[in-house]
Amino acid sequence: MDEQCIVPKSTDQKFCRYLYSRCDTHERFAASSAQRVDYKFSVEHYAGPVEYTTDSWLEKNKDQLPTAAAQLLVSSEFDLIGEIKSFVRTEERQGRGSVATKSVSAQFSSQLRTLRDRIDQTVPHYIRCLKPNDDLVPDRFEPKNIVEQLRCGGVLEAVRVSRAGYPTRYPHDVFMARYYILGDRDDNTSPVSPINHRNFQSMGE
Repeated sequence: MDEQCIVPKSTDQKFCRYLYSRCDTHERFAASSAQRVDYKFSVEHYAGPVEYTTDSWLEKNKDQLPTAAAQLLVSSEFDLIGEIKSFVRTEERQGRGSVATKSVSAQFSSQLRTLRDRIDQTVPHYIRCLKPNDDLVPDRFEPKNIVEQLRCGGVLEAVRVSRAGYPTRYPHDVFMARYYILGDRDDNTSPVSPINHRNFQSMGE
């Protein structure tokens, strides 16, 4: 999208045709004949397909100051407005006003990278909030609605992966000390002895 914002005389329709040519074979992208007439397309998200229209996308992505607002700033004699004008001009001189760095999509990508870097440095715990019903009334749970939210939020998939991965893990010596009584009654070796520990570890591998 940023590339299309830089191209002279680019329009939302040209951008949409560009998406058709680049993404038409992607399994998550779809654009029927009826959608193409209105310059629309659909993306298969985790929760289901969502239809998009590209009306005013390029204009919104540029996030430019409206002409009327710019003229108002220039004509104003208030000191505070003058400081704002100076700040805007400084931003433009330093190149921060370019589409490549100030577009909405570029800001979103930068914020997303920052968020992911922060998450990677922590041990996050997530809280999934579920809406019991669409009518927002108390004491009424709609099982189908709840299950759909759990699926869309990735909770059911996380449970499946967690069960398959055996999330509860014990060191070998701790496991032996706790459960050796269930083993061979003829083996009088101490449950935490080096020999028994090595044998048990080799069996697990």
